[in-house]
Amino acid sequence: MMIVNIQCFGQLRSITKEAIVEIDIKEKASITDAITAFVIKYGEEMDKLLIREGKIRTFYSIQVDRKNVENEEFDNYSLTDGQTISIIPFVAGG
Repeated sequence: MMIVNIQCFGQLRSITKEAIVEIDIKEKASITDAITAFVIKYGEEMDKLLIREGKIRTFYSIQVDRKNVENEEFDNYSLTDGQTISIIPFVAGG
């Protein structure tokens, strides 16, 4: 097992009540695995915000250690112990 950190912004932080949350995952888990564990930890409200049709919603930017990761890489990205995943909602405005 290893630990990754999930950095939360906006509505996600209002659910977790913390800026950074530690999640236990298996060795060499993917971003999808880590976010799935995160959703399971926080339940239905988090699921509604992050997941649509079994996939991570596309209106979030996902970064690992401050480097953007594209949606098509989520399943194959192998995380290492101590990394930080930032889930950043896109902000619209004018």
